[in-house]
Amino acid sequence: MPSRSFATRENRRRFSVCYVAVLAAGLVASAEIAEAQRTAVDKNGVGGRIETDYNAAEKVTQMRTIGADGKLQQKVEYEYRPGYYVAQKTDTTYWPNGKARRIAHNSFDESSNFTGEFIQVFDESGKQVAGHRLTHDPWTGIYRCAEWESRAQDYRTIQCPGGEEEGGGGKTEAPKKFTYEEVMKHLDAARENARKNGRARYLQPGKPEPPRTGPREVGIVFPVRVRAGERVSGSIVENAGQYVEAPGISVARVSVPFAASGDAAGLSGWRVELQGEEARPADGPITLTVPQSGSDVTVTLREAGDASHSVSQTVHFALVGEKRAASTGSFEGPALCLKGQLCMVNGAFNGDGAKTFAAFEDRQAKIVAESTEAIYVDIPELTEPGGRALFIADEARVIALPITVGNFFIRNSGRELQAGEAAIVFPTLEGFGEIPEQVWRSDAVAHESLARAQQLIPGFQMRKGEREEREARDKDEPEEKGDAEEEEAEGEILLVIKNGSPEQIHLRSSKDEMLLFQLSEEAFRRGDFKYDLVVEAKKAGKIDVKGYVIPLLAPIAGQGFANAAAK
Repeated sequence: MPSRSFATRENRRRFSVCYVAVLAAGLVASAEIAEAQRTAVDKNGVGGRIETDYNAAEKVTQMRTIGADGKLQQKVEYEYRPGYYVAQKTDTTYWPNGKARRIAHNSFDESSNFTGEFIQVFDESGKQVAGHRLTHDPWTGIYRCAEWESRAQDYRTIQCPGGEEEGGGGKTEAPKKFTYEEVMKHLDAARENARKNGRARYLQPGKPEPPRTGPREVGIVFPVRVRAGERVSGSIVENAGQYVEAPGISVARVSVPFAASGDAAGLSGWRVELQGEEARPADGPITLTVPQSGSDVTVTLREAGDASHSVSQTVHFALVGEKRAASTGSFEGPALCLKGQLCMVNGAFNGDGAKTFAAFEDRQAKIVAESTEAIYVDIPELTEPGGRALFIADEARVIALPITVGNFFIRNSGRELQAGEAAIVFPTLEGFGEIPEQVWRSDAVAHESLARAQQLIPGFQMRKGEREEREARDKDEPEEKGDAEEEEAEGEILLVIKNGSPEQIHLRSSKDEMLLFQLSEEAFRRGDFKYDLVVEAKKAGKIDVKGYVIPLLAPIAGQGFANAAAK
């Protein structure tokens, strides 16, 4: 993706001149193509009037406010570019002598994303005395700001202010450190909250669903990376689709004949049977020893109150070889975990989910799967996006990881459209602004994340960092050019938006019905990342837009403590 930044004062000065020239040319062109088809005149209540020009399509092209003395006070012009969803807008106010007092121009791209605001303020003689320039690249989320400097008669680059969203504009320098007492306090609070809420330890997050009659599908989840003879844990989930694409786990689907009501209407009324293991409740962890002689295990779900009702499914394990080299005291987690997805922590565990407890701050978190190398944790529904701590306790250790919880959603996906209609969907990333700065600066990206990105986008490569240029720009100094060989990959958030029904809709600005965003730390300096995406319907039906978020960031090291409470 080409760089849109301007590293030197000379480039910025040229950009300012070019921007004014383009703006002036655009206004002339607008005036030429926006010939009014009709004009409406209304009183403005203070002795003056408002004149509104409309084009042939009945769109407003110009509004003029005329004072009681007949002089022009304000003029607002709208430029409708072919194929653009919204108009470009120029708002001019005037001094009594007819000279421009303030000119404000707002620009948007073809999908209605804001791209810039250019403001000039003049005194009564026509000399510019103030102003600012704000540009925005919708593809990178990066803003650039400059303000008018009267002495130099030029724009001076400044740091953009933080956004309106909470958490925008700030920096988290380094991950938080915890004491053993803090960790135990949070774990005790999470256990107490679970008891107060009357929730079973392994209750699935989310709102309870009403009873449904007849069979329904569940998923049997286990870690993918296992070894013969290893102790591992999994679980039964009713929202199997949520985990199908999760890295590191496998999901075997099976249809269970749940009862219409009573205990057998949910997992709590069923038991899980495994050869060589004690039967366990289906709504809790299921633990087994991976067979030495084969990689297939039969899992049977049986109704607790009626042994004649049962269903079985074969789970296939992909056996691997040697265990990863890792210290028993070393734990590592992702810098960012997304709500609705699993948070994987690497380290030395016992593989028995019944003996492990996890919590995000003071809320218990379900452990969906566990091996001797990793655990996979669900984020509680009520956990807000932003900097959050994940705490894990087993019989030997307690672990603390300062993780950022992010949220991704596409508003308006699923909306009905008729053929020829268009609508805007809003892919949004929340909470990413609190990712620690040092995580972005490292090129130690998890192999699983990069492999997933390359699977989704064949040939994908992370962009090269431009650290010297960025730092020089922030200081308003020319950067020193270094050798190209010294450039190193920096962290990024890969956001991929894909058309789920290309025969029915078209995504504007897409290539092969896909949009790719490679977002750096700067994309979240002002808060959440948002993009306005215009969807055009070829035929009637629902909008189906899919999104994938892959954090390509350095992992976070966890703090480990001996579990004194278990002794």
